[in-house]
Amino acid sequence: MRTILLCGLQGSGKTSLIGKIGTYLGERSKKLAIIIIGEGDTKLDENSFPFEGISIQELSVDCVPCSLRFAVEKTLKEMAEKSVPEFVFIELEGTAFPAQIKESLEHMPFEDMSFLLVYLIDAGTFSSEINKLPKFIITQIKESEIIGINKIDSTDEDKVFSIKYMLEAINPDVSIFEFSARDDDEGFRKFLETLVSN
Repeated sequence: MRTILLCGLQGSGKTSLIGKIGTYLGERSKKLAIIIIGEGDTKLDENSFPFEGISIQELSVDCVPCSLRFAVEKTLKEMAEKSVPEFVFIELEGTAFPAQIKESLEHMPFEDMSFLLVYLIDAGTFSSEINKLPKFIITQIKESEIIGINKIDSTDEDKVFSIKYMLEAINPDVSIFEFSARDDDEGFRKFLETLVSN
């Protein structure tokens, strides 16, 4: 079970990304569970996908790390009782830390469980100055294994370069992809394939 924990500020395109991934996996007859914490950028439900094997659950949880961890664990267990998914996408909002959620889920009894921590950025609105970023964003970036710089069509190359330079300063080991999900460009396709490859 490949479990992808997705962070990013509101408007970065997290829910839209999950929608595209759901379509990609659904077309390949893969079973997918989606857990959305809080209100996503756009509305997703099971009617959003004309495929079997995709289940979606929205969670409203107070921003308390332990209650969030337990709620995600409980929800995933309930979803898996109906049908064990091959992929799980968990969209986190606000100050949630993906490493804490990962730690909570690692002991669950699923075969071949792997995790990927992903951060998504809106290139047009994201600051490229470290001293202007809240501490929780810096922590989320440090914990991420992959970062997607989305909406590169809405800003200039210099801004994208500055953001990438800053991200590499915060997390030198992170893999960074630049793309426009809306345009479904080559960078986005590489990003998507990396997320769902085992």
